[in-house]
Amino acid sequence: MSPDPQRQGQFLVPYHHFHAPVVPIVFWAAAAGLGNLSHVRVWSAPLRAWLSKEARKQRLLRFASHFGWTSALAVGLFFTLTPLGIPFWDPYSTWHWRKLYVPGRRAELFPRVFRLIPKDACVASTDFVHPRFTHHRRSYDYSHYRRRVSGYRPTVPDDTDYIVIDTQHPYSDIKRPDQVRELREHPDQWELLPDTTDGYFIVLKRKRPAQGR
Repeated sequence: MSPDPQRQGQFLVPYHHFHAPVVPIVFWAAAAGLGNLSHVRVWSAPLRAWLSKEARKQRLLRFASHFGWTSALAVGLFFTLTPLGIPFWDPYSTWHWRKLYVPGRRAELFPRVFRLIPKDACVASTDFVHPRFTHHRRSYDYSHYRRRVSGYRPTVPDDTDYIVIDTQHPYSDIKRPDQVRELREHPDQWELLPDTTDGYFIVLKRKRPAQGR
């Protein structure tokens, strides 16, 4: 349930998730289930004989091995980033080799943005460029997902110095500076830095009050 006082009673949706840890459990459950097939009452006599204790172990192992490699082959044909799959060669696929492995205009322009951000800055950035700022003082994910670090408010943490938005990544819903929430709602707190990337990236810098000498 959401800890946000304004959203009590609403379930949190796990937008950020990773399924790889579930894969071993699926195979373990499949192996355990296959061993119990002979005890199911609905099976006919011939099938029960086929699953008899004498030959059951070898047959089940043979079936499991064939099931495993054929499943891997079928999945690999359609869901892979390697030359062994169809998407790698399909020019209309988002996993086409040219889109994945040949640096495009976006990749060429990003260093211009990266040079603007001091190493000791706290940075909030969108998904696809977020890993590039993990060695800065603080690196926050910039998205619509509410987090404890920002008090479950739809904004960046208070210590954020820069906001970097990749307008061209596949899930970006921000294409222009006037769509940036912080710049629209708090223009007195944020400065829009000059665009040197033809609109590929939007960079905001927090306005800090000048310290007296």
